Amino acid sequence: MKKKYLISIEALHLIAGFSLVISGVLVYFIDGFEMALSWGIFGAMYISMSDVGENEMSEEKIKHRSHKVRRTFGYLGAVLGVALTIFYIASLLD
Repeated sequence: MKKKYLISIEALHLIAGFSLVISGVLVYFIDGFEMALSWGIFGAMYISMSDVGENEMSEEKIKHRSHKVRRTFGYLGAVLGVALTIFYIASLLD
């Protein structure tokens, strides 16, 4: 029986990616084009990583330490991406 997660690794990558792209748009008004481009590229990379195929993985691969590390950093990336977006929104509102 495959373990069902609250949020899949694919969804975590999408959350992180879109948060970083949005942060890139927001940071354009704070730090300029170079930083906006950097965040946009980074976010696009996360979005492209969203197709890692966790649903097709065997139980053995899902339980493997490297997958747990990717899942942990997927959560971290999603949380930090959303936090960065909130930070830039707050900076623009000041």
